[in-house]
Amino acid sequence: FWSHMLQPSLTALGTCSSMATMPVNLEAAAKMGVPQDVRDVVIPVGAVLHKDGSVIGGVLKVLFAMSLFHQTLTPGRLLLVIGVAILVGVVMGAIPSGGMMGELLILSAFGFPPETLPLLAIISILIDPMATLLNATGDNVAAMLVTRLTAAQPVVGNGA
Repeated sequence: FWSHMLQPSLTALGTCSSMATMPVNLEAAAKMGVPQDVRDVVIPVGAVLHKDGSVIGGVLKVLFAMSLFHQTLTPGRLLLVIGVAILVGVVMGAIPSGGMMGELLILSAFGFPPETLPLLAIISILIDPMATLLNATGDNVAAMLVTRLTAAQPVVGNGA
């Protein structure tokens, strides 16, 4: 697996775009032995919807803003944090700085003042490359998992 992830990883870090990483992810998945019918569905859907790094980033931004404004993390607020983070991960675009829409959702859901937006935007810019790397890696992991769960024969490839 890891021997084929260098090019997708570098593309994710360099572009900060899950969509720009999709073609090299498809090539890497082919080298890993993921069948074409699986990779042609799982990786494009993953590039649009599967954003683990974005969800983690959303939680980080909310918790940062809550600590900045001395808000307590109650069980009800924790559920709201989780819900907002998942929603942020689903609605944001798979483009560089696609999380900017997520910051507006965070501001309105938690009632933070508008002055919080630049701080959250800075965090977003700083974590965007690593979040995209996690998203892109997760797409190939998902493709391999689907292959292993649905195919009678194991995935063939170096390091698989």
